[in-house]
Amino acid sequence: MPKEFELTRRRVLGGIGTIGVASVGAGLGTSAYLNDTESFEENTITAGTLDMSVTATVEAASDYWSDAVELSATADGDPVTSFQVDDVKPGDWGIICFDIDIGENPGYVQVMTENLASAENGYTEPEPVDENGEGELEEAMIAEVYSGFDAGADSDPPRSHLSGLDATTPEGTTLAEAYETYSTGVTLGGSEEPAVVGSGESMATFCLLLWIPAEVGNEIQGDSVAFDLVFHAEQVRNNDDPFSA
Repeated sequence: MPKEFELTRRRVLGGIGTIGVASVGAGLGTSAYLNDTESFEENTITAGTLDMSVTATVEAASDYWSDAVELSATADGDPVTSFQVDDVKPGDWGIICFDIDIGENPGYVQVMTENLASAENGYTEPEPVDENGEGELEEAMIAEVYSGFDAGADSDPPRSHLSGLDATTPEGTTLAEAYETYSTGVTLGGSEEPAVVGSGESMATFCLLLWIPAEVGNEIQGDSVAFDLVFHAEQVRNNDDPFSA
C-alpha cells in the first residue's frame, strides 16, 4: 500500500513539473518587442499642365497687303480667323509669323493643314476656261515655311526678310503642294529630332510666306482659296514617338 502511494505521488509531481515548464514557455511568448512608428500624411500627386497658345502676326507685306491686312491674333482654346485678303494680284505677298508658346512644361508641336476650299467664282473674258470648276490660285501662289524673320533685312523682299527655309517647302513650293505636305501633320524640327518648344527663349516661330509671283497670268482671275492651319502639342517627357497615335 505505501509503495503504491509513492508511485502515485511521483507521477503527480512529474505532472506538476510539466505544467511549470509549459507556463514558462507561455510567459516568453507574450514578451513585447521594442517598436516605433513614423508617418508621412496628406500625400498629394498633381498632374502637370500643357497649355499652348499661338499668336499670328502679319510681319511684312507688299504695299497693298500692308494696307488691307492688320493682324495680331492669339489662339488659346477657340479657333481664330487669322487673315482675309481680297483683290490679290500678281506681285502681292505677305509674311505671317506664328509664335508658339507652351509654357513651363515643354512640348513637341505638330502643324497640320485642313479644309482646303478652292473656287473658280466664274470666268472673265481674258481667263481661260477650266472644266474642273476649281480655282487655280493655290497652284499659282507660293507658300514657303521659315523659322526666322528679320524686319530690317529688306534688300530683296520678300525672301530677304526670312531665314531658315524648312525642308518641307523647298523654294518655289506652291500652296497646293504645301497643303498636301502638311495635311498629314508635320512635326517642328522633324520627326527624327523634333524641336522642344517651351516659353520665353524656348518659344518656336513658324513663318509662312504667301506670294503670287509677278509672272502669274490671267488664270487666277476671280479665284479664291481658303484653308486652316492647326497646331497640336504633346508633352516631351516619356514621349519617344510624338504624334504617333
